[in-house]
Amino acid sequence: MKKLPVFFLVFLILMAMAVPGLAAYRVYRVQPQNTVSQIAVWYGLTSNTLVQANRLPDPGFIIPRQVLLIPDPVTGPDEQLHLVKPGETLQDLAARYNTSLKWLLDRNYLPGGTLYAGQMLKVPAAPKPPAPARKPATGGNSATNSYVWNIPALMARHPGRVFLNGPANQRRVALTFDDGPDTTYTPAILDLLAKYGVKATFFLRGDRIPGREWVVQRIINEGHVIGNHTQTHANLRKLSVARIQEEVLRTEELIAAQTGLRPLLVRPPYGEMSESGLDWLAGAGYVMTNWSVDSGDWRAENADQILINTLPDLNPGSVILLHCAGGTGQDLTPTVKATEDLLYTLWGLGYEIVTLPELLSVPAYR
Repeated sequence: MKKLPVFFLVFLILMAMAVPGLAAYRVYRVQPQNTVSQIAVWYGLTSNTLVQANRLPDPGFIIPRQVLLIPDPVTGPDEQLHLVKPGETLQDLAARYNTSLKWLLDRNYLPGGTLYAGQMLKVPAAPKPPAPARKPATGGNSATNSYVWNIPALMARHPGRVFLNGPANQRRVALTFDDGPDTTYTPAILDLLAKYGVKATFFLRGDRIPGREWVVQRIINEGHVIGNHTQTHANLRKLSVARIQEEVLRTEELIAAQTGLRPLLVRPPYGEMSESGLDWLAGAGYVMTNWSVDSGDWRAENADQILINTLPDLNPGSVILLHCAGGTGQDLTPTVKATEDLLYTLWGLGYEIVTLPELLSVPAYR
C-alpha cells in the first residue's frame, strides 16, 4: 500500500473520531483491525501509556467501536501542545517554534521521527509576561462553603441501606437512567437497549408518569427495573420527613397503579438525603441508591464529553448515572449516542452489564 493514501486514511479517521481539548483527553473509536500499538503510535504515545489511561485488562484486546481515551501529553512550564496538521513535518515545527529537531525528538515519543495528523506534540511555550504583583489582603472575612457531604455518615447510620456502588471484586457494572419517563429519549434508550439485549434500571419521577403510562409499562415489559425518583425532583435533604414521605409514596402509587410493582430502590434527587429522611426510608424497608460515576450527560454538548466524564471513573461495581429525560426543550441525543458507545466500551473492557438489584444483591420491589 502506498504511503500517501495511508497517511490520509489515518488523518480522516483521527479527525472524525478525535475531539481535541476536552478535559485532558480526546476520544478515539476503535476501527476493525486496529491494534493498541498502532493507535498509540498515531497519537505519539507508548502502548503502555494508552493501556494505563484506559485500564485495559488485556493490553492486546480491543474491539471495534470500543472507545479509547487519548490522553494529551503532560507539559512542563516551558512546553505547550501543538495539534499536527496534514503535511506538517518536524522541520516545519522546528522552524515555526524556533527550536531544534533534537528538542522535539527528546520531548516527544516519535518512533522513527514520523508525524501523523491528529497527534499532540510538545513544542516550546511562548514566553509569558511577568505576573502582576499581588496586592496584600485587606482583611475581612472570606465566604466559606458550609456544605457538608453527608453520604458517608448516612451509610454508617444505616449499613446495607445506602449504596453508591456494588462489589469491587466482580467485573460488573449497572447503567441507571434518571428523570423519566418521557416520550422521546426514554423510548430511544429502550430501543437501543433492546437492540443489544442489555437491561438497565430507570428511576422515574411521579409527576412525569401521567400520560406516559405506556412508557412505564414498556420498561417493565422489556425486562428492566424501575426505581423511585420522587414526585417532583425536590431536594429531600431540605424537606421535612412528612414531605419526603409524600414525595416517595405518591410516586410509588403511580408506578404501582400501572405495573402492580412497588419499587424498593429510591434515588433521591441530587443524591441528597437528611438523617431523619433516611431513618424513615430504612424503617419503611426502602434502599437508597446513588451512583459512583456521574456522566454529566445533562450538561454535555456531545457524546464525547459524556464518555470523557464517565470512563476515567469506571471500576468494577460502578453505578453509572445517565438520564432518559430532561427539562423542557433539553436535547439528550448525545446521551443516546454515548450510551451505545459505552456498551461497546464496557464489553471491550470485559464488564458484564447488569441491573442495579443484581449488582447490589437486593430485591427490586417490595
